Amino acid sequence: MLRKDNGKQISGFDQYYYDKVIPQHHLLRNIAQHIDFSFIRNLLADQYSADYGRPAEDPVFLFKICLLEYLYTLSDVQVISHIQVNLAYRWFLDLNIDDELPDDSTISYFRVKRVGLEKFQDIFKRLVDQCIEHGFISATSKRSIMDSTHIIADVAIPTWLSLVRQAYRRVLIDVSSINQEISQKFEQRMIDLWEELKGKTRDEKLPVILQLASELVDIAEPLLHEEKQPNEALVTLKKVISDRDEDATDRLISVVDTHARTGHKSDMRKIQGYKDHIMIDEETEIITAVKVTPANAEDGDQLIDLIKQFQDHYGFLPKELSADKGYWFGKNLRFLQENNMIGHISWMKTKQQVSGLFTPEHFHFDLENMQVTCPNGIVSHSYRDRTKAKEDRAGYEFRFTKTQCQDCPLRAQCTTSKSIRNVFISDYYAEFQQAREHYKTDEYKEARKSRWLIERRHADKVRNHGLRRSRYRGLERAYIHALMSTIASNVKRMTKLIMEKRKQERSALLVTS
Repeated sequence: MLRKDNGKQISGFDQYYYDKVIPQHHLLRNIAQHIDFSFIRNLLADQYSADYGRPAEDPVFLFKICLLEYLYTLSDVQVISHIQVNLAYRWFLDLNIDDELPDDSTISYFRVKRVGLEKFQDIFKRLVDQCIEHGFISATSKRSIMDSTHIIADVAIPTWLSLVRQAYRRVLIDVSSINQEISQKFEQRMIDLWEELKGKTRDEKLPVILQLASELVDIAEPLLHEEKQPNEALVTLKKVISDRDEDATDRLISVVDTHARTGHKSDMRKIQGYKDHIMIDEETEIITAVKVTPANAEDGDQLIDLIKQFQDHYGFLPKELSADKGYWFGKNLRFLQENNMIGHISWMKTKQQVSGLFTPEHFHFDLENMQVTCPNGIVSHSYRDRTKAKEDRAGYEFRFTKTQCQDCPLRAQCTTSKSIRNVFISDYYAEFQQAREHYKTDEYKEARKSRWLIERRHADKVRNHGLRRSRYRGLERAYIHALMSTIASNVKRMTKLIMEKRKQERSALLVTS
């Protein structure tokens, strides 16, 4: 039950000692003075009973404890022990020196059961609203920047053999509650098989282990379905088995965190976990939109979602957007143009551009007559319709014949193929052409100079607010982790901006007086 007046109050005696001990310019003093958290009480009121149960801890009080965790990179257990002895923390929480503290499990319950992902998103947005109220962000704000960084999953990454065995054992646990005989039989079969395979290579072991796992799936599926048991373990095992197919791209890496995935920063560097995608206002460096995805998600696929997230809540769009070449998608360029936004997105060069060969820009396309002319003046009417392909792969692929290409004096500049040259014209050809022209302008070059600002925001979250490794498992909780890290970073930045604004206002008053 949430009490009507749930705010805490510090006694005059304790306030006297707090004022003596805590520096006037302490970070927590500044945050408390300039950031309003009182809205959280009404925001979370629907999560509490109005008439039943024991009086609950104030939601604002509990949220501030969560904020302390991310401001100072503390765990639930650590933050309670620090509050016990740290007077600045007690003052920030409106606690008297002798007030009792909640158990660390209360913090966990509050975070997961009372707040949850949707409410954390609301808190994040409501805090950014305060920036809008102060005039830091508005419909006249010029430019936003978008980028992502990785979050390491809170798991130990097993080998493929260990992953199969872990998933196998989880299914046996579910089966044992229905038919212990079958469970024991398959458990013994795995033990015996593991002994038989000692000394063999991984490639020799894996097919045999997968075969046994497939047999377990066939037996367990009707059992678990019949008893209406939770089939999460079975789904996980089937996923692990199917991931061994050569064409599998969305491979599971842990049975403990089934949403974490492997992504690649480069050909040599891989990341295992999640990605934190953010958009910031360039002038203030306030983070205005956040999204978390598995690590194998494309950065470019998040651009439209992040901008819509911003627009749906704040009611306006940035005038310009800067981003790196990971966002060089035709659908993104079209979206920006349709919404009258200037896109300063780095050019993703094709293989031909990297190798110095003729690119599609060197060919003349006549889509009205469905023909293409090469730099040597040869015309081709042969094409394959790929307009129903997925997004950026949609378009037309024109084909020059071997006869047309074999004696061409420009062949060495055109292709390394022994037979023919294909030229793809995207459905987004006009958007790509316009973006390439913009790439050459001084306006783009000027915008690119400021793109490093988003790296500073990522660095603050990683170094100072614990973003790099997720505290929790699963996509939803990793999202909460990223949101709290973002809120901590934003609160610091907002406090600084408000203090600077008020200092300027005081200076202006002195001048006029």
